[in-house]
Amino acid sequence: MVKIDKTVGAEQLQEKKKLLHSVLENISMAMDRIEVTIERVRDRENMQRERERANLLRAISHDLRTPLSGIMGTSEILMDMTDKEDRRHELLQGIYQDADWLKSLVENILSLTRLQDGKIVIHKEMEAIEEVIGCAVAHVERSFPEREIQVEIPEEFRLVPMDAKLIEQVITNLLDNAVKHTRPQEAITVSANYTEDTLLVSVRDEGEGIAEADVSNLFKIFYTSKTRSADVKRGIGLGLTICETVVNAHGGTITGRNRTDRKGAEFIFTLPFTEGEREMV
Repeated sequence: MVKIDKTVGAEQLQEKKKLLHSVLENISMAMDRIEVTIERVRDRENMQRERERANLLRAISHDLRTPLSGIMGTSEILMDMTDKEDRRHELLQGIYQDADWLKSLVENILSLTRLQDGKIVIHKEMEAIEEVIGCAVAHVERSFPEREIQVEIPEEFRLVPMDAKLIEQVITNLLDNAVKHTRPQEAITVSANYTEDTLLVSVRDEGEGIAEADVSNLFKIFYTSKTRSADVKRGIGLGLTICETVVNAHGGTITGRNRTDRKGAEFIFTLPFTEGEREMV
C-alpha cells in the first residue's frame, strides 16, 4: 500500500498558486504598460494633427489678409466717389462689410493659433479702459454704420494693468457678437465699473438672448448655436473662445448669460488691478 504525502502535495499546490499569481500580476502590468503606450501614441497623434491644423489655418489666414485689405481699401475709395443715394453705394458698402467680416475672422484665427501655441505674450501696461472701449466701439461702428452703441463709463478714473490691444479685441469680439444677434433697432450697451480690486466690463444687448442648450457651450471652440434664428448673421465660433483665452491670460474671468432685467444677453469680464496673471494653456 502506497502512502501519499499530503504535506508535499499541499506545498506543490501552494507553489503553483504563487506561480499563477505571479503570472497574473505580470500580465496585468504588461497590459497597463500597453495601455499607457497606446495612450501616449494617441496623444502624440492628436498633437500632430492639432499642429498641422494650426499651421494650415495660419498659412491660409496670412494669404487672405493682403487681398482682403486691398478689397476693403478699394471699396472704401469707390464709396467716397459715389453718391450715397446711388444704388451702387449700397453695393460697395456690402462689399466692404463682407471683406471686413472676413478680415476679422482671419485675425481671430491668427490670434487663436498664436494663443494656443503660447506665442502671444501678455504685455501689461497701465491703461485707461475708456480709451480701449472707445477704440473697439469706433471699429464696430465703422463696420456697421447703421448701428449706434451706447457707452457707460464711471466718473471715477482709474488705470488698469492690461494688454490694451488684446483687451480691445475682446471688446470688439463681444460687440460684434451682439451685432450678429440683434436687429438695428435693438440697443447694444458696453459699460465699465470698478470694485475695490477689479475692473468689470459688460456688453449687453436686447436681442434674442442665449438658448438654454447653448449656455454651457458658449466658449467652446468652433461651437455655433443650433437654435439661432434664420436672420442671425454667420459665424464659426472663434470670437468667444479668443475672449476667454485672453481674459484668463490676464488673470480675469468671463461669463455669458441672459439678462434678468429684460430680453437679451449679457457678457461680463473682469480684470484684476494686480499684476498677477494665470499661465496660458
